[in-house]
Amino acid sequence: MSARHDDRLRALTHEDADFWADVVDNVLIVAVTDRNGIITYVNQKFCDVSQYSAAELLGQTHRILNSGTHTPAFFRDMYRTIYSGQTWHGNICNRTKDGSHYWVATTIIPHHGSDGNIIGFVAARFEITELMNTKERLKIQAATDTMTGLLNRGGFNASLIATLEQCKQCDTDERVLVMFDLDGFKQINDIHGHHAGDTVLRTIGRRIVELVGSEEATSRLGGDEFAIILHKSLREHSLETLLTRLQALLEEPIDLESAIVRVSGSIGATPLTATDTLEDVQKNADVALYAAKQAGGKQARMFSASLHKTALERAKILKEARAGVKQNQFEVYYQPILNCHTGQIEQAEALMRWHHPQRGLLSAGAFTDVFADSGLAQEMETHLVQSFHDDIAMWKKAGLPNLRLAVNLSHLDLLSLDQQVDLLSEIKHLKMDPNTFMLEVTEHMLQGRRAEKSQMRLKSLAEDGFGLALDNFGHGSVRLSTLKNLPLKSLKIDRSLVRYIDTREQDRDILASLIKLGHGFGLSVTVEGVETRKQFDIAAELGVDYIQGFFISRAVSATDLVKITREHAWEHDLG
Repeated sequence: MSARHDDRLRALTHEDADFWADVVDNVLIVAVTDRNGIITYVNQKFCDVSQYSAAELLGQTHRILNSGTHTPAFFRDMYRTIYSGQTWHGNICNRTKDGSHYWVATTIIPHHGSDGNIIGFVAARFEITELMNTKERLKIQAATDTMTGLLNRGGFNASLIATLEQCKQCDTDERVLVMFDLDGFKQINDIHGHHAGDTVLRTIGRRIVELVGSEEATSRLGGDEFAIILHKSLREHSLETLLTRLQALLEEPIDLESAIVRVSGSIGATPLTATDTLEDVQKNADVALYAAKQAGGKQARMFSASLHKTALERAKILKEARAGVKQNQFEVYYQPILNCHTGQIEQAEALMRWHHPQRGLLSAGAFTDVFADSGLAQEMETHLVQSFHDDIAMWKKAGLPNLRLAVNLSHLDLLSLDQQVDLLSEIKHLKMDPNTFMLEVTEHMLQGRRAEKSQMRLKSLAEDGFGLALDNFGHGSVRLSTLKNLPLKSLKIDRSLVRYIDTREQDRDILASLIKLGHGFGLSVTVEGVETRKQFDIAAELGVDYIQGFFISRAVSATDLVKITREHAWEHDLG
């Protein structure tokens, strides 16, 4: 059947060669070359598309059309195929006489002589410029973040892979991956709305491009995360200079029309080398970014071996903590707080402890990274509140007077601000009296961009019945107006102001002034960090209301707290 079809086609073309030549000329771009690639024939469509006349093309090679789009390897593969006697198929981007580019789907067929040797080649093409342009537009759209016009995560990863390949080609140019996110962005969304947040993202994206140039791969990875591959810009400026300028532009004010807002950035950077993989460099930049955040933000950190070691240790402790939660290795301990007026232990500060199978009993300071992991923090939160419920029930059964629990809301101790609402909702859900809890806030939580929102939230908690205490007072620089405006019940004076009261008169005077200041605002005053009998006596003589520290007791289990409360009488010591 196939042979008969071929014979019939040959007969038709032989009978009306001119007709079939017209068909070819109107549909295909045709060129014939000799064995060396010298053009010996072109049809009119070839001339129309290329903008060259036949006279200009004959005697030339196809290099006259080279657009520079394809690599030498592309053409080596093509020539290897056709010189082996095989037909080659592919898409080629050519350049017209006026310099514009066009795409052709090309088939090159070797022409054999009577002796079977190749004597030339016939190339038949049809133009696909519109198709290729459409594909390119779709490709660009798929790799572009619609919000900012920067690369999205997929597009950036493709650029990063290509850059790593360039590093392997013995290219000595310096290349650096920079990743950062915006500190304060969530607050802008919460206060001014998502439209304002979108404006911030677009503004930051535009400023980045203005800083490093449009030739550098720049991306909004998602949310408020951005990334840059620094390469050509490093030829003109040092990395330190670029990172400093990046930090500065992030902190420039942004006009939302309705308000002027500011953000800042935590920046992580890592050099790109020939041995790196995509996963390697992304992890390294993440490690550096995390280090910048842990150091307080608004700064840049370069990846280093020491940071890598820290990251491995963090990953290890998170893995162990996940197992520890499942195996009930975490327990709430309570440090007693003595009422100096009654001689009774009436309060206790809740502190998380970890019964680590290898490292023994760990305090919260040894595993702060656990609370930075949102999933783990959620599990810890549930465990914490349930422990409060069970321990309070046990104390009541044991005949203990109602203890007030001090719960530190600092994200460096127990739970982050973002998790407090859930924590307190669970307290209410378990029908525990909010008045049972004294929520301790730090000066840090009342300052900076979060100050206004934090103060509003704390006022709401006070209205719900929770007591509020200002922790670590005297360690920072809280405004006195804060003491006046917040519905506080108590001040906790920082341990650093108690350490030398038994040896330095100035320290005793400072402590006395702070106690008087607290009482002047109508607040009860607690001193923490009391470790010796002499410190205890001085604090009591100065009129403090509550004392907390190792001299009273270290943090103990809920069961041991019952024993301490029953067995220790302090009336004679305060006498």
